[in-house]
Amino acid sequence: MTALLHDPHVPFTITEIVTDDSARLHVRTYGSPDAPAIVLVHGHGGRVEYWNPQINALASQFRVVAYDQRGFGRSTMGRAGVDTPTLAADLEAVLAEVLSAGDRAILVGHSFGGISVLAWAKRFPDHVSTRASAVLLANTIAERFHATSKLLPFAGRAAWIRRPLFRVLGRAQPSVPPNPVVRWVFRLMWVPAAGWRAVDFLLQLSVGVGMRVSSTWTAALTGLKLNEGVANLNVPTTVLVGSRDRATPPLASSRIADILRGTGHLHRFVELEGVGHCPNIETPELFDDEIRRLAAMS
Repeated sequence: MTALLHDPHVPFTITEIVTDDSARLHVRTYGSPDAPAIVLVHGHGGRVEYWNPQINALASQFRVVAYDQRGFGRSTMGRAGVDTPTLAADLEAVLAEVLSAGDRAILVGHSFGGISVLAWAKRFPDHVSTRASAVLLANTIAERFHATSKLLPFAGRAAWIRRPLFRVLGRAQPSVPPNPVVRWVFRLMWVPAAGWRAVDFLLQLSVGVGMRVSSTWTAALTGLKLNEGVANLNVPTTVLVGSRDRATPPLASSRIADILRGTGHLHRFVELEGVGHCPNIETPELFDDEIRRLAAMS
């Protein structure tokens, strides 16, 4: 497992995409240009390195594309900030850049990355079947984040406090270096199935994320309404979640799966027992198996 977390030794190319609002998106492509494509979309606080386990495991078989979402890693924020239509346009720009005419990719979105995929499907419904061969939505949510997430315990009459507290949490930064209490709480809340090396890896990814960037992304969860995007996914789609995910709990994934089941495009609904919010880090082999299953259908 530790080896999978290391930066890949696979050769890669770098592309910089400049969006209409002057954001600069850092895109990396690993593997043979002739191999089937996988596009990985990370969530809040991540960057390309979040996908190291998948790049290390899959780049010998696939063309693996990953990009830093705006404001994170090497990508800049741009004038438009962060909202779901903007994230949809970013993903569309990446797909237009990395896919040749007639090519399609497996889209893999984790957490806010899954939100980006759903936003893209909502804004560009005619592109879903022409750019995507299949989709994996991991630990994500389509609506009512503040009411559904279990990161905060408040309910009933105290539920009003959840939204402002989420905004505060969105501005919080991990200590550098993380102390034992931070590491323990982080593991409990986010990755209960991960070892300490993986916990430190994830904490390190968050270092350097500015308060403005973090709070802007957190604010984008307000008023989330992407069920239309779910319904527009007219390709085989796997929905995956960890049973101990507190951020986007199984109920959120079940609601997405129900819509896909109704449209006839649910490939699999997978709930990983004992796993938290980052299954690609906690149980990378099982996560990668789901990508391979989708690839076998393409």
